[in-house]
Amino acid sequence: MAKVRILPEHLVNQIAAGEVIERPAAVLRELVDNALDASATKIAIELEGSGRELIAVRDDGVGMSRDDLLLSLERHATSKLTEGSNLFAIETLGFRGEALPSIASVSDFEIMSRDAQTDAATRLHVVGGDIAEQEQVAAPVGTLVRVRSLFFNTPARAKFLKADATELSHAIRTLRTYALAFPQVAWTFRHGESLQFVWPSGTFADRLSDVFGVGINDKLLALDFELRGVRVHGVLGKRELNRRGRGDQFLYVNQRPFQSTGLAGVARGALRDWLDEGEWPFYILFIDLAATGVDVNVHPAKREVRFSDEHRVHAAVFEALRSALKGQQEALGELRRAWEPPSAPTDPASLFASGHSLPFRDDMRPAAPAYSPPAYHSSSPESQPAPAAKLRAQIYQVHAKYLIAPIRSGLAIIDQHAAHERVLYERALRSFDQRSFPSQQLLFPLLLELTPEEDATFAEMRPDLATFGFVLRDFGPRAYSIEAVPAGLRRASEASMLREMITEYEEFRRTRLGPRESLAAGFACKAAIRTGDELSLDEMTALVDELFATNQPGSCPHGRPTFIEIKLSELDHRFGRIG
Repeated sequence: MAKVRILPEHLVNQIAAGEVIERPAAVLRELVDNALDASATKIAIELEGSGRELIAVRDDGVGMSRDDLLLSLERHATSKLTEGSNLFAIETLGFRGEALPSIASVSDFEIMSRDAQTDAATRLHVVGGDIAEQEQVAAPVGTLVRVRSLFFNTPARAKFLKADATELSHAIRTLRTYALAFPQVAWTFRHGESLQFVWPSGTFADRLSDVFGVGINDKLLALDFELRGVRVHGVLGKRELNRRGRGDQFLYVNQRPFQSTGLAGVARGALRDWLDEGEWPFYILFIDLAATGVDVNVHPAKREVRFSDEHRVHAAVFEALRSALKGQQEALGELRRAWEPPSAPTDPASLFASGHSLPFRDDMRPAAPAYSPPAYHSSSPESQPAPAAKLRAQIYQVHAKYLIAPIRSGLAIIDQHAAHERVLYERALRSFDQRSFPSQQLLFPLLLELTPEEDATFAEMRPDLATFGFVLRDFGPRAYSIEAVPAGLRRASEASMLREMITEYEEFRRTRLGPRESLAAGFACKAAIRTGDELSLDEMTALVDELFATNQPGSCPHGRPTFIEIKLSELDHRFGRIG
């Protein structure tokens, strides 16, 4: 008996679905691809249960006849490819003919479509890949797809879905990505009973305001650059839009959204003088080139592409971003300073020979003498112990970034941001139990405007924000008035801190932390003192004191070290005093 068998059609479709449909946002992406390929000018989306219960997409595109609709549920049936040579010059978003049969095989699926040549629409109801109903109904030209009970027959796949807020966030991110590339299309999105947004057709500038809020265009630099047949155009955010998380970076090739770690690295290289340590830029980049110059058939979910001349594309992106900075005097000044040679000789011998003395640096600030923090005790076996000897004598701040203090065994070097993160993180966790984080009222409330994606995450965070001392009031669709902030917050004047907390919250949720720990970690990261913040003597003393009173003083919530110890024996060895 033969051991090799041909798999049944429904199983083949489920395998294909596993490659293409990993979550509700992937279903949404495939249905939106089809709507845009059908020349839709209006697309309406409805979700229930973050897409687990229902995903509905209605468009006013060209629609399909009854025969085409039936064929569309067959694998590898498509109107977008006619011969093999077209595969290397694809100009549509979809092309494989796998999406609809794959989705229909793992859901309760309904599709209704009508083209301009027919008087009635055809409606098909498919359950688990099998057609259960077929009928003619009255409907306008266009297509409506309803996907219910996603993964109902593949429970192993369903259990890998994340929390509702996370799945909704992915869906909104998908819609934002497409809406930015197609501003001429009107978009409507509803989740359950809530109308999330209505974005009318308009210009790219209009769409930017729709997605990111009124005033966003004043914070952007336009760019348009061409290099040997590769055009790169779009916008780069000014420095105020830089974020301490991945933030918002959007890449498109011939209006197709894609991801590329290579181009992300190119962008960071081009903007190296635009970013502080740990920051990510805001940009929306459209790359236009001949369809034959890009292969889009390299990833099951079509998230990646391959360029025939990758070096030319990378060079075009690099130069486009650099050109956007040329009009910014602040950036140019920093670039000049970065390349200026030192005005004084750097050879130690020449320094002394010319009569120079080594200056006491202004950015090396001494703290109060004879400082000694309390002894450190930890109940956690995983905690990193504090240095064996207590800090004493002088504490110095170097480059507004590190604190240096002598200890009996040598030197302790403390990262001021990471140390403050650890202090605020544990204080925030305690506040959940004690509900005692005090607030300070703002003299003038601050306006916080969120994107739909941010607002979905914010809804999950909001009940716990009051615990930290934030007082917020609804102020319109996806807009909030910040009326009070945690007492003692150093950066309380920046409404952007809450937006950064949302990004940080999502980053931590994707790792190992629960909701409250993620919120506490995001709060600590964004509220902590930063590189560049000069500390008074009392502030340095208090920071070191509080750090070594925490349960785990050795690392911040990200896992980075808060301090390092350089032993006296190592110093002796480096100076050749051991022999």
